Amino acid sequence: MSISKKEVRHIAELARLSFTEAEEDALSHEMSRILDYVDTLNQVDTSDIEPMTHVHDLGQVVRSDTVRERTTHEDAMENAPDSDGEYFRVPKVIG
Repeated sequence: MSISKKEVRHIAELARLSFTEAEEDALSHEMSRILDYVDTLNQVDTSDIEPMTHVHDLGQVVRSDTVRERTTHEDAMENAPDSDGEYFRVPKVIG
């Protein structure tokens, strides 16, 4: 399948791009090669291949949901470099 320079200009206009005459020639040739390759791929028999969403057979990898003891407010404040006892104090970052 070949893509004409007119079609390249139309695609470029839709994408709001502009190309030189030489770039249009190169793009026409390159897009034609891509479509030829896709046509070659379409000729491959995939009737025995099950549709998939990923090439690797991965399952959902998640950790089990377990109830654990929460960190207390006092323990969290104990590790704070600067606090007023109730909240963390941090340097002002907005002018």
